[in-house]
Amino acid sequence: MDAIEAIGGSRPLSAEGFAQRAYDYALNPTRNSLKAILDQSESVEKTPPLLGGFNDIPWHKLREAEVHSWAKAGWSWIVNDAEHSQWEGWYGREHNAIESRHGILPVQRLAREACSEHGDAYQLGARATMRPYGTTYEDAERYFRSVNFPVPGSATPDDRGGYPVRDGERTMMFTPDQLRGAETETQGWIQFETKEYIIDIETRDRVLDLMAAQGRNKACGFVGPFDAILREGDLPEINDAVNALFRAAAERGIHTGRVVGHGAMEDPKDIEDGMVEAIENGARLICVHPLTSDMVFRGAYAMAEPFFKACKRCGF
Repeated sequence: MDAIEAIGGSRPLSAEGFAQRAYDYALNPTRNSLKAILDQSESVEKTPPLLGGFNDIPWHKLREAEVHSWAKAGWSWIVNDAEHSQWEGWYGREHNAIESRHGILPVQRLAREACSEHGDAYQLGARATMRPYGTTYEDAERYFRSVNFPVPGSATPDDRGGYPVRDGERTMMFTPDQLRGAETETQGWIQFETKEYIIDIETRDRVLDLMAAQGRNKACGFVGPFDAILREGDLPEINDAVNALFRAAAERGIHTGRVVGHGAMEDPKDIEDGMVEAIENGARLICVHPLTSDMVFRGAYAMAEPFFKACKRCGF
């Protein structure tokens, strides 16, 4: 399976592709479209890269046409950012449903202090949540308790709470067994964005082992070297450490990714080369650096280019 086959066999996505995604969602609104792709591959090495980005559009400003354009362009996942965008990035049932119906995995990013909010995000239709700024193994351990239902008789204060979800006919899953049976496709995404998680090999590997223990494709990692540098200052070894993290995760069957590109790296060829480096080291969740609100300007600018080139050719 290559990158185009992974998103439905065509880019831009066809009407038939949109219809299939909506059909799949209608049959099972608790499905995870990204995990469904990951589950088809026998290893991280065989998994095609999947494109995503960070969404800073406030929930009350989201338009379905925008989500349609992301899917049509080839995106497979989106991080709705309620960490840095606060309440504006905390997406609700209807917003997550729009994204899922278009075959885009809604990942709800939450503040580092969040605990029960992770399970509540699943109740609102997010199929993955993202935990930032971890520095210890215990941070990761607590996070994974918060995204999983308790083991009967061994509950902790951090475990996910119980609340019924609905199937495709809006029938509520009221019993614990029904709820557990319906919520099998949620994921926990850990952000590796501190020195402790990226460069400290012992802590890194313990966290990766914990992620692998969650089950096949139940945990993903996302690397953010910017914050590590912001917190620690210049780290000459950061790029090698990030690539080593990708390789270590892939060996454990964990899919990871990163943002490629930044304000000083705008040339498309440089970005492409950076993506190649990440992919060759084992990253599969590849993220563009512009935010979703930047797309309007970038699209408008590209559309205006022929006009100004024509003006220049005509002496204006």
